[in-house]
Amino acid sequence: MTCAPTNVTFRLLDDVVGWDEATVTDVVGFADPAGVRLAHPGSSPEGPTRTELLPWFPDPRLAPGCRPCAWYLLSGDQVLSRDTCAGDWSPLWPPHCDPRLLRAPTAVASRGHRIAVVDSGRVFLWRNEGDQLTAVIRLRQAEIVALAQDEQALVSRAGSDRIRRYGPDGRLCEVIRTGVGGEIIGIRTGPGRTIWLLTEEDGLLRIFRGGHRFRESTVDELAAALPPSSLVAADDDGFCLREKGPDGDVTSCYDWEGQPREAPAPETGQYVTRGEFATKLIDSGISRCRWHRVRVDADVPAGTAVSVAIVVSEDGQFAESDWQTVAAGVTDFLVDQPPGRYLTARVRLSGDSSSTPVLNRIRLDFPRSTSADLLPAAFRQDPAADDFTERFLTLFDASTAEIDRVIERYPALLDPAGVPDGALPWLAGLLGLAFEAGWDAKTRRELIAAAPGLYRRRGTPCALAEAITIVFGVEPVIDELAGDRHWAQVRATATPSTARGLGSVRLFGRSSSRLRLDTSALGAAPLRAYGDPDTDPLTEHAHRFRVLLPAGTADEDALRRLVVRQAPAHTRGSVRAAGSGFVVGFRSTVGVDTAFVPLPPPVVGGVRLNHDGVLRPGPRGARHGVSVGVMSAVGVHTRVS
Repeated sequence: MTCAPTNVTFRLLDDVVGWDEATVTDVVGFADPAGVRLAHPGSSPEGPTRTELLPWFPDPRLAPGCRPCAWYLLSGDQVLSRDTCAGDWSPLWPPHCDPRLLRAPTAVASRGHRIAVVDSGRVFLWRNEGDQLTAVIRLRQAEIVALAQDEQALVSRAGSDRIRRYGPDGRLCEVIRTGVGGEIIGIRTGPGRTIWLLTEEDGLLRIFRGGHRFRESTVDELAAALPPSSLVAADDDGFCLREKGPDGDVTSCYDWEGQPREAPAPETGQYVTRGEFATKLIDSGISRCRWHRVRVDADVPAGTAVSVAIVVSEDGQFAESDWQTVAAGVTDFLVDQPPGRYLTARVRLSGDSSSTPVLNRIRLDFPRSTSADLLPAAFRQDPAADDFTERFLTLFDASTAEIDRVIERYPALLDPAGVPDGALPWLAGLLGLAFEAGWDAKTRRELIAAAPGLYRRRGTPCALAEAITIVFGVEPVIDELAGDRHWAQVRATATPSTARGLGSVRLFGRSSSRLRLDTSALGAAPLRAYGDPDTDPLTEHAHRFRVLLPAGTADEDALRRLVVRQAPAHTRGSVRAAGSGFVVGFRSTVGVDTAFVPLPPPVVGGVRLNHDGVLRPGPRGARHGVSVGVMSAVGVHTRVS
């Protein structure tokens, strides 16, 4: 850093620069983008804690059932079940139905109406909540089990980072090498064959997510993907469930035998109550530099506080009495220290153990530069008056700087990739865009970024297709109907009797055509006294188009509203999603709603010709459908009736 005519700022909170590691006490998060915070007590100071993860990774002896209040509990050599909120625990199998298969079960899992239990090197799989034993998997040192979709089971062994996937019959399907560090102590399965793992290594808990390749995840991502259970506490003496009752949430506690017990004393907290750290000597680069201002950016919940102290020195030496300490909660103050080259900052965080302040950054402004520098020298002759004037004008300088900063950042508000999610509707309003409630932030940003190009091509098929692709992630087919109506006119010089006829088949009846002398029956045809009747087949569908979509496109109503907003005002569009087949004569689109399927089996008797009746399967048999380019010449081997 060097002294310059304008303010130079030094931004702290970097995991590799500035901190004196010897002074860090009960504070973590220097390498965390979320900020510096108080540590968790115990062997995992940076978290997450085991109590925090219990709703998603319960004790292996517990497993939530398919109903809201259903739970399974391993007690001795039995499996206990609980079906109602605040109900009693009872054996899963009555005494006369107990299979007596379990010896010393250690883990239980449930998904839907299936149950899995790990017991003495074996894994038992049941259906119908224990009524039907479907498989017994023999695996030495089996420790954790989880049930996945398709009636599959995931099993991990003690001390291994591999997961074995078994089918419903107990056969090994695959072995997944997770590559995670530490011991796997919890497995959960989510939608889309996603696997969540909880590992422990030297007391540090970590969450991983993946299928065949795993990456480290966070508690927030876990909570967004999987709903939590009602388990809120578990220790060597028992566990507690917090469930909804008629008068609000009710906490029920049980021992590991399923017997009710009193709620344990509240935990001391998930954070330590006090922590601090200090910086090394921060070099301004100039001798006797006048440090100007300290600004603290922190999130301070109720019951917590952040306190900052500074000291300035010329040679790096200072006494304990030289510290300038400000009251807790002050986040913006001027440096009231003698000039010096070096500055040292000390930060103390405190809380009530239930929450922690989060320190995002500390900003130091130097050298001192205020509006007083622009005043005549007569205003700065008296040192006491000069100091007062300088501090007084700093109040206005701070306000002016905030306004300047807003003006400087105003162009960034028009960048869809940089504004917060909450500002996207405001930015869209400037462009005349309207969002649907179900669109996520990524879709909204892409639509705003593409808006200038879409407006330049608005009303064209390519612009409408691009808008649909951005919002719904599908590539539509834009079908303009007006250009496809020439089939109704054989030739421009057609005679009145053949203008709307093809051979001996009449395509338009007399009653639907316009009045023509000597050809239309009076009273049977509408009387229209404008235009040319020969152009009716063309103008009937003018300015009409249709949006064709693949099967499975979600929210057709929202798509129709988007089409209405993007289409020209003089046009009318419709939306059609693919179904299970196609209807000849109503515009079948290959790739959207056309399927080549085998012919029905031949049937003799009770068959109406020309109505799905096949008397002869063909030279290659009834098992084959239509083969493009082999036996599918339209009009030769294919007849449309």
